[in-house]
Amino acid sequence: MKKILLIAGLAMFTLAATSQKTYQEKDPKAKAILDNLSKKHQSLDNIVIDFTATFSGDKIKKQTLKGTAFKAGKKYAYYTADYIVVNNGRYNWLFVKSENEVTITSNEDAEEENGLISPSKLMSIWEKGFKYQFIGEGKVGSKTLQEVRLFPENPKKSKYHTITLIIDKVKNELNEVTIKGRDGVNMKYDITGFKFSQTIASSKFVFDKSKYPNCSENDQRF
Repeated sequence: MKKILLIAGLAMFTLAATSQKTYQEKDPKAKAILDNLSKKHQSLDNIVIDFTATFSGDKIKKQTLKGTAFKAGKKYAYYTADYIVVNNGRYNWLFVKSENEVTITSNEDAEEENGLISPSKLMSIWEKGFKYQFIGEGKVGSKTLQEVRLFPENPKKSKYHTITLIIDKVKNELNEVTIKGRDGVNMKYDITGFKFSQTIASSKFVFDKSKYPNCSENDQRF
């Protein structure tokens, strides 16, 4: 069963450097940026995100996925050319098109089983279990971008090595996220479109097996 991490990372570009600070404390400037970002994200729903996700590492073949994520309340879904992920708030469906197989798990097992981070967690991942550091800000095209780096408070128990957030300062929105895993897998998630208060069809949060003839089902809910 192929696994998928629909999350990820950050383009590497130069931002204005800040003075060196210890990573042992939570940087007040970074905290203010993240608190502001959380406040906005918590006020939004019916979100549609266009993304390009790139996965790389010494032990895996580089893979790039382009797709769209949908979020409404506790429900979310990801649609790409290779995978479909649907979560109705109770159960999770992961469909791998190349295998014509769908795996169903309980919602509480979805992240562990699929390596998936939901859009809700992606937009709030910094809120628990991390120290953070403001790295700097700079202009990229017409955008003013800020870089904040996250470090696990308990590295030995975390699957993350570091997470880097690039935030659009004017829009107060995530622009890119990069996750460096302790397992050697690096994930880059470029957000190319971000819309909220959208009308999203309820069918987006339903996996219709009838659309995929001879699709095998791996039901792990029991």
